[in-house]
Amino acid sequence: MPRFLPTFAVLTALNAMSISLPAIAADDLYAGAALGLVKGLNSTASGTSGGTVKFDAGNMGSAFFGGRFQSNDIHWRGEAEVARRALDLSTVSGAAAQGEALATSLMGNAFVDLDMVGPVQPYIGAGVGLAKVELDGASPFGGTTVNGSDTVGALQLLAGASYRLNEQVDLFTDYRYFTTRDADFTTAAGTTTSMKLSTHSVLAGLRFNFGLSNEQGPVEQQGAVAMDEEMQSLNTAAAGPSQSETPQDEQQAALPSRTLPDTYMVHFVLNKADVTREGVAIIEKAAANARAMSVTRLILTGHTDRSGDEAYNEVLSKRRAEAVKAAFVALGFQPQEIAVKAKGETTLLVPTDDGKYEPQNRRVEIVLP
Repeated sequence: MPRFLPTFAVLTALNAMSISLPAIAADDLYAGAALGLVKGLNSTASGTSGGTVKFDAGNMGSAFFGGRFQSNDIHWRGEAEVARRALDLSTVSGAAAQGEALATSLMGNAFVDLDMVGPVQPYIGAGVGLAKVELDGASPFGGTTVNGSDTVGALQLLAGASYRLNEQVDLFTDYRYFTTRDADFTTAAGTTTSMKLSTHSVLAGLRFNFGLSNEQGPVEQQGAVAMDEEMQSLNTAAAGPSQSETPQDEQQAALPSRTLPDTYMVHFVLNKADVTREGVAIIEKAAANARAMSVTRLILTGHTDRSGDEAYNEVLSKRRAEAVKAAFVALGFQPQEIAVKAKGETTLLVPTDDGKYEPQNRRVEIVLP
């Protein structure tokens, strides 16, 4: 059996990023790891010590670090990956073989995420890099043994799908075709041979997201403005009425202040109705300001962008509004005092063509009437 595959630390992939991916915001980064099974393709070793080499099934592991990008409505990812494959030799030139073949690779991968309606996100990709191919105790090659390694160019093609478990974690599985250029070896008898290593593999793993891509910037800014205005209002209230105020002024001052913002927006991840951490902060701020103004009624209107089916988007917009309503109820607001509306893709904050992705349109508007 192949020796136990070493654990690949994410820090290794971080070092691999010195090959310079384009500059990206910290919120776009992710890292992860995967394990899988490998099937080696028959290979032909050259020279008098060669012949057809067949492999038993093996295993592999990988770790990676990357970032997300968007260009012309295409969602893609770039990443650096360290992987190791291990396979037992089955036969060489028809004779029962011993030993194993190992490949340790450093690859730069590029993926295109194919956004579709539903929780599953398929993707395709390709990678290029280097692989250290090793033969360990491999025999019989011309009646002798090979123990050696060679570093050669490698490429791979990938296709898979991911499922978002929550805001931070994606579960994924994919298929990979991996192949190298011919690696050169010298046998114990001093003869030479060369062969490429090609494999099919199926992996499953987890991808850990470090945040969401700049979709909450305007919301955070609005929350900061709301906080500043609320502090100004509280400071004014603490100072008390001025000496010039009349009884009528005092009566008006006793009324709930309406100087705080009465409209807020909570943004959502593509095709999701889960409230993000940033969204929770906005809801808590809106709830605090509503109490400060003695407002008990709320109007929540859900929206989507135009990237999905119109009927599906209407349902999704309602789910988003209901998720925000549940958050307000958890903060002590009465369900019967919260009105929920679903606009789907009919009322856009940022006008786009049909089928286009736009983060600012994926929102719930909170109005304090």
